Amino acid sequence: PLQQRELNSFLWTIRRDPPAYLFGTIHVPYTRVWDFIPDNSKAAFQASARVYFELDLTDPYTISALASCQLLPHGENLQDVLPRELYWRLKRHLDYVKLMMPSWMTPAQRGKGLYADYLFNAIAGNWERKRPVWVMLMVNSLTETDVRSRGVPVLDLYLAQQAEKMRKSTGAVERVEEQCHPLNGLNFSQV
Repeated sequence: PLQQRELNSFLWTIRRDPPAYLFGTIHVPYTRVWDFIPDNSKAAFQASARVYFELDLTDPYTISALASCQLLPHGENLQDVLPRELYWRLKRHLDYVKLMMPSWMTPAQRGKGLYADYLFNAIAGNWERKRPVWVMLMVNSLTETDVRSRGVPVLDLYLAQQAEKMRKSTGAVERVEEQCHPLNGLNFSQV
């Protein structure tokens, strides 16, 4: 294993008084990467008074707006927009995932009161109403490894929760629409 001083910090310093930092994060459960985040990045976070994230994942409006932007317009269903064979392959795959979900869950998840059906619905609920690009992203997160890490916040959310506990001022640099519109603007062949 690399020593702390050998790790790439993904931390850029903007030289001003006080200094500002830009830290590149990744949308994975924080437990997968926390031990590899160098001490200088953790120290910069600890010392900061204000922290800004890509989106404010602690804001109920943000979560609601993200869910809404993923839906097909005009009450359409995925079955209406996908080629028939692709739709049925997707449905069979999701049926398989739902069947496998209980065996993919960890004892810790069960100990927290999570049930496979609940977890499946939390990840894939309302999938037939979502735009293809969002279904593709959802399917990519329906692996055994990803299911086993459900309940562990992604790095951005973990840092936001820690910032709130430390009473830091927080904010977001993007609005939901700035993420949704480009993805929703992709045509079917691009997805």
